[in-house]
Amino acid sequence: MITFVNAVIGITLGGLLYTIWPDHYFTWYPTIPLFYWLTALAMLFFLDQVRHQKGDVTITTYMLVRLCKFTLALIFLWLYAALVREHLRSFGFTLMLFYFIYLSMETYMLYLYEQKRMKREREEKEKQHEEKRL
Repeated sequence: MITFVNAVIGITLGGLLYTIWPDHYFTWYPTIPLFYWLTALAMLFFLDQVRHQKGDVTITTYMLVRLCKFTLALIFLWLYAALVREHLRSFGFTLMLFYFIYLSMETYMLYLYEQKRMKREREEKEKQHEEKRL
């Protein structure tokens, strides 16, 4: 699912930049969707490992992973500025646009996850309450 969403967003934004705003398209554009795809996979792997070890993912763990992802994005921007130096403003804007798109998607996914978790806990409590009554 992450790969599909990443490809759709990457191709759509790349196509818009290339056709509608060609002055803002830069040759290193494909590295941005690749960067966010790799960080999303790493984030999922880490959160899955935490869930298997501790039984659940806490908000603190999720926010720590978000901080790491933000720090990696800043490092990526710094490396691009230091090494490539082409279309720096367009690169930075596009990188941050991707960041906010993925932040929104990941926040929504965490919201759905929390809704499922709360429903599961509520059902378990009801089941325990029923067992106590019998």
